[in-house]
Amino acid sequence: MPGTWVLPQDFTFTAEGPLRLGQVLPHWTKPTTVLAAIGSDAAKDIALPATRTLVEPNHAHHQSESRSDSLSLLAKFESIVSTSTNTDIGKKHSIDYSKTDHEIRSFADPLLPDKVTAIANIPTVRKHITSSRFGKRPVYVVSGLRIATSSFTVTKKESSNFTIEAEGSGPPSGTTPGQVGGRVKHDNRERVTDSYDTAPGIVFAYQMYVIRTHGTGSETELFTHKSGFLTGEGGEQEEPLVLVDATKEEIDADLDEEVEYESVQIGDDELCIYLPPKK
Repeated sequence: MPGTWVLPQDFTFTAEGPLRLGQVLPHWTKPTTVLAAIGSDAAKDIALPATRTLVEPNHAHHQSESRSDSLSLLAKFESIVSTSTNTDIGKKHSIDYSKTDHEIRSFADPLLPDKVTAIANIPTVRKHITSSRFGKRPVYVVSGLRIATSSFTVTKKESSNFTIEAEGSGPPSGTTPGQVGGRVKHDNRERVTDSYDTAPGIVFAYQMYVIRTHGTGSETELFTHKSGFLTGEGGEQEEPLVLVDATKEEIDADLDEEVEYESVQIGDDELCIYLPPKK
């Protein structure tokens, strides 16, 4: 299933909950903070679309984050020898996930306009939408889950390298200057910082819809439901509502909370986003 997937901070969510299809979240980084659950409590009269299930066998994944600090120095000693030195110090953090089959659960059809309107006007949801400093906040509806059907191994690694390159020229000898040069490289320093096996049936990643008012997000609308409206306290109609996929552009347009994250393109039409690690 193509699109943007978000990996949770840890693999503790099971297929039975609390991260389920139809959960309404205040922010894409907060899968445990639920504003409403469609089909229960305040949203018990809102029916979910039918669920579609696909199986993706032998799914393996790798993520990495690299940082490099470089320093260039040009030294000249009494006009006799000039030396150019480049130093590079690099660090890399990577996580490997061993192979497992993924069961992908998603809505067979998008939410219809009356469902979008009903969700946005649930009291807890409407209160969140209208609490922004920048107009109206978006809300996120879990629309897809990747379930790892069996246990898999998570291996975290840390590696570093240290490189020095130097080139120099000595005093002239006749018409040809003397050349000196050297290169020292120290790398291949790697260690495993953590490794564990997950439980079977955990949520590997999730997808979301964004419900927002028209014009408050990016302009990458995949489909719109402008016949739905957010209502005010007196019942009057306010801004029309838009339903879109939670793409990277939509996530970046959420100005209420700035979050550092990593993303990697997988194939031609799929993107994975990594939540910041817990401190």
